[in-house]
Amino acid sequence: MPTDPKGTSRREADSGRRGLTARLRQGKPKPRGGTARDPHWDNVRLVSGTLVLVGHLIEPLGTVDGLRWVYVTSWAMRVPVFVIVAGYFSSAGPLSARELRRLTESVLAPYLLISLLHTLQLKLLYGDWTFFVGDPAWGLWFLLSLFVWRLLLPYLAVLRWPLPLSMLASLAVGYMGSFGATFSASRTLAFLPFFVLGWQLRQGHARSAGVTDELLHARWTRWAAVGVLAVTAAAGWVFRYRIDTAWLAMRAPYADSVPLEPEWAWGLRGMVLVCGMVIALSFIRLVPKRQLPVVTYLGAGGLYIYLLHPLLLRALTAVWDVTSVGPWPEQLALLALGVTLAAALGSPPVRRLTRPVVQPRLPWLYAREPEPLKGARGTARTTTTHPEPATRV
Repeated sequence: MPTDPKGTSRREADSGRRGLTARLRQGKPKPRGGTARDPHWDNVRLVSGTLVLVGHLIEPLGTVDGLRWVYVTSWAMRVPVFVIVAGYFSSAGPLSARELRRLTESVLAPYLLISLLHTLQLKLLYGDWTFFVGDPAWGLWFLLSLFVWRLLLPYLAVLRWPLPLSMLASLAVGYMGSFGATFSASRTLAFLPFFVLGWQLRQGHARSAGVTDELLHARWTRWAAVGVLAVTAAAGWVFRYRIDTAWLAMRAPYADSVPLEPEWAWGLRGMVLVCGMVIALSFIRLVPKRQLPVVTYLGAGGLYIYLLHPLLLRALTAVWDVTSVGPWPEQLALLALGVTLAAALGSPPVRRLTRPVVQPRLPWLYAREPEPLKGARGTARTTTTHPEPATRV
């Protein structure tokens, strides 16, 4: 069989080209050195981050029909999507020293630095000192929970049914009044299933349940996702005032938020979790996978939008009463303002300015990594003894 100069058969080369073409058509180009960004997920980050900002901006207008509908309908496309994306890009490998350093720099350090910014802003605006450590500042519970999720993931990964078990934990925590907002304990367990779902989506470990990465690319799921979002929009309008936003936040115990008998209270949260997963996956499926002008570029700053928008909205509402918004033209203008603010927070100038607090680098904080021992692989040995193999730590 003819071969190319490197000795690869022509049939194998053609097969490789067809595989690459298929990946490109699916919107999954092969990364170079593992550093290439997937435009699909940057698009998801921007749209979801924008919805988070818009949701918080219109939250005080909960009695306005149109804005109430937007808030309720878009819930699963906001924080649950962010949690799923975090799980999708998380590794269940052992927590090495390098991984713990990365978690410290990308999660714990931003949590503390942005909490300090909240403290300074509240002092400037209202004259009171408020420090956030155990009780996260507005929106920062996500970082605290993300740190815990990442620590738990290696243990969850060895379980046979991590997703059902994480859902059981989410349902059970609603009965525990001792789990509150301190250290984001209640929400950490309540939203854990979304994180595990994102991880399994990447790994394909739930293939028997149909939860694999193929859901995001199969042709039949496109119309199924359209149907799900259409039903969500219609149901959101019909039940916009019957849905209590406390059910969606999953912050309080059942006794404080669920109007059902204790033995049935778990069913409401279970319905919220299942519906949230289906809606979130449908949303992710319909977000374009190709690179989009401006959208993909700004989507790389999705985390900046999420972490910085509370500071911006607090400053905005300190000088302007959002509840003064009235007729529908003003409501549309408010939504357009939210989209504009999200684009500004995700822009390169803002990212460069705020990178020291959102993505800090702290090399001075860590001890130097030990140098490799003599006699390791690639080093000439000078003795004829046979040392014991090194232990990986």
